[in-house]
Amino acid sequence: MNANYHIKSTHRTSQFIQIELFIRIDAPQILSLQIPSWRSGRYQLADFAKNVRSFSAQDELGAFLPASKVQKNRWDILISKPTNLRISYEYYAAKMDAGSCWVDEDQIYLNFGNCCMEVLNFPELTYEMDVKIPTGFQLMSTLPMGMSGQFVANNFQQLVDATFLAAAHLTHWEYTSESVVFHCWFKGDIHFNKAGFLEKFQKFSTKQIRDFGEFPEEEYHFIFQLLPYRHYHGVEHKRGTVITFGPANSLAEEDQFEELLGISSHELYHAWNVCRIRPIELLPYDFSKETYTRAGWMLEGITTYMGDLYLLKSGVYSLEVYLKHLNHTLNRAFRNLGWQHSSILESSFDLWVDGYENGIPERKVNIYAHGCIIALCLDLMLLKSTKSSLPEVMQAAWLTFGKPNQGYTSESFWELFLNSMEDQTALLEFYQSYIAGNGNIFEKLKSLLPTIGLELNEESSSNLLEAKLGIITTGNTIIKVHPSSPAFQELMIGDEINYKQVGDRIHFQASRINGSVIQLDLKLEQDKVYFPLLSIVPTADLSQREKWMN
Repeated sequence: MNANYHIKSTHRTSQFIQIELFIRIDAPQILSLQIPSWRSGRYQLADFAKNVRSFSAQDELGAFLPASKVQKNRWDILISKPTNLRISYEYYAAKMDAGSCWVDEDQIYLNFGNCCMEVLNFPELTYEMDVKIPTGFQLMSTLPMGMSGQFVANNFQQLVDATFLAAAHLTHWEYTSESVVFHCWFKGDIHFNKAGFLEKFQKFSTKQIRDFGEFPEEEYHFIFQLLPYRHYHGVEHKRGTVITFGPANSLAEEDQFEELLGISSHELYHAWNVCRIRPIELLPYDFSKETYTRAGWMLEGITTYMGDLYLLKSGVYSLEVYLKHLNHTLNRAFRNLGWQHSSILESSFDLWVDGYENGIPERKVNIYAHGCIIALCLDLMLLKSTKSSLPEVMQAAWLTFGKPNQGYTSESFWELFLNSMEDQTALLEFYQSYIAGNGNIFEKLKSLLPTIGLELNEESSSNLLEAKLGIITTGNTIIKVHPSSPAFQELMIGDEINYKQVGDRIHFQASRINGSVIQLDLKLEQDKVYFPLLSIVPTADLSQREKWMN
């Protein structure tokens, strides 16, 4: 049974798209349609129904049928006799990021999981997608093309995993790795060399495929929105990824191009981990409501670590460049004291509360950065104990869970680690202390780094307020105060401060949002360093590093 989506944008500058869904109904019934409340790759309610207007349903003669909204994201249609049903609505496509929809005079960019409704009565419905584009536009989609010339999704899960892009100008490059064709689509100005780009992408793609043993698809699409303003975002799909990056002209700089490589390798790794190696509670996705998981360190932490590691293992990054980016992630995790109050399991569960926002001070850890450090520690423990490695564990996860489409539990996933390491006691203690618990993983990391000829160094920040008083500011505004600092008893987040140093003391004038102005002196603590900068650096011992890097 098929449903046909027809999508167009009559006035693209309005940023509305007009959507029609045609389906044959052979018996009287109440037909239920539901638009997702969230999308894959972001475990937070988005409530896409807020972008819908003018919902209606008509029979084949054009008569309107009784239709009502019965939940925030579900509509019911009363059908009294067989008919060829036409459902119409408009969707506001005005959010530019890697997981949303955007329409303007220059492009039609759709992630179908935002704007398409599922026909709940028919779970195995095939969806044919016909998107009308202006003359002269180029188009692509991660959906396969059907015999009718339309893009086809075998079911709604495949539809919501797909992207469509049409534009007045698209640049298309491609390369082949291990018999897989990789398409690279660019919307926007390109400020980097084609040959160098393709060489680097082929290297990390090949290394990832070889370590997993195979790639799940015959082709894959990198879709880049290269924007004129600052932006950085990526979203994974089974057959491709969308990456938004800006400003586009910054990619002429080596540091920024490294960032593009990093997010691209990260998203490709998701083709296995998350898109297919997935916890049982997310297989299949239930887009109607929150779907809680404690697997954030596996979903995003491991992927954050492995994405950059494969740039090192493939030779795209030198060790120096790799450590530069790892140290950035390390300090991002280290400066967040949320680990003292919440385990990464709890922080993962709370993604649905405020996981992608700063939230209240030190309430939670960041599953990407903190999870990356957990993954690094596990990799080093495996290398030290059994000469196994995290890439080998993840290959086992692919064969055990991903390839047979079997969801894992926390216990079954952890069993792969236990099976790979002789010293299971140490592994269990690590889990209790640093995954389920609130242990100081940075001290644990320090003890493990010599396994691969690295060491963890600390140095004082050059910022006097940060180093000696534990005060972090943006401009003159306080954004964080270390809870061990005497400043914690006197100053608040949000205070606007002016200060001057007199000898070993700092005189502050703090303007508070309630209108009060506070004068105070704080003594610099010469024997104390708050928020030190961490750096992982090589040592002379190279003997243990070969397996990790290759």
